Amino acid sequence: MTKWELLTDESAQASWDEMLTRFDDCSPFQSYAWGEYRRALGWQPRRWIASDENETPIAMMQGYVRRYPFRVGLVWSEGGPIGDLSACGSELQNALKETIGLRHVYCRFRCDRPRHIEDSLRLTSLGWAMPWSMITTNYTMTIDLNVTEEALLVSCERNWRRNLKRSNECNLALYQWSHPDAPEIASVYRAMENLKGLDEQQSDDEIAEMLRNLKQHLIVYRCDDAQGELLSVMGCLITGDKAGLVISATTQRGRDLHSSYAIFWALICHCRNSGVRVFDFAGIDPVRNPGVYRFKRAAGGHPVEMLGEWDWASRPWLRWFGNFAIAQRHRVRRAESALKKSNKENSAQDPSPNAAAHVPVQGSFDVAHS
Repeated sequence: MTKWELLTDESAQASWDEMLTRFDDCSPFQSYAWGEYRRALGWQPRRWIASDENETPIAMMQGYVRRYPFRVGLVWSEGGPIGDLSACGSELQNALKETIGLRHVYCRFRCDRPRHIEDSLRLTSLGWAMPWSMITTNYTMTIDLNVTEEALLVSCERNWRRNLKRSNECNLALYQWSHPDAPEIASVYRAMENLKGLDEQQSDDEIAEMLRNLKQHLIVYRCDDAQGELLSVMGCLITGDKAGLVISATTQRGRDLHSSYAIFWALICHCRNSGVRVFDFAGIDPVRNPGVYRFKRAAGGHPVEMLGEWDWASRPWLRWFGNFAIAQRHRVRRAESALKKSNKENSAQDPSPNAAAHVPVQGSFDVAHS
């Protein structure tokens, strides 16, 4: 019989990552450090582990809780659950309600293992369903680093290798950023967003909390031009032998000097030499962001359809409301992004102290993109 147990924060801090890396399908987004990052953004991280009748761990899930009136709550999990999915039926669903003291629960997870029909059928039989409003993408690209550096380079498309060579001729300075500066990274993101007309990719607070909470698990590289100007920044979260891309931004001048090619190659080689065997680009969108998709594919990435997002609710109406709220959230974020751009333009035109201030807009379910 499967038994799910909620670990205390103290117990999880001591043993969570060690147990996590025992599973082949472990994800950097299930790491203890990523949970603490989510805590800094206003979530309550909770960590459950399932054991069989021999008290052997067979599954794990880290989730983030938001509480609402009338003992209603949202549980969101990135990268999990991991391990034996057959343990994720009523035993897990009951544990979610009982261990965090909620009467009604809406739970959604994004499982990062490759999609197989057996897993989909198993989750369906256990009461889980695919949501009609998605938070993130169910598609990503990965690179197998369990090869030589020469083989990695050969796997890149010819034009990608040509641009890498061009970057090497631009007198760029590449190095691991031991003490990354959040405002500097944010400035590169804002420059990239303005250049491409993108919604906000990472907020200032998200960048600052990521650097503060992930610390030893986060590898960040920077690329400067000959004058010391920051052109590109890229970073990944490492757990066990897996790495997930979490920071990536390049300025216009960086694009002109092909700095994204140089910094990606430096990061990927660092990961390989550190024992990482699978590098995950953490999402692709060939329709809305075709340029980034082409870059990742040309860099040797292999498309993967993940098992992806599934949800369950203790009441049918709550599942409907959860999907509706998430759909509204996307609209709110787009409106918030447009408002920020408008405020920046107004501030640039009117530098006086009376210039319009930024007014934050919050959605019903604020789940940041991973």
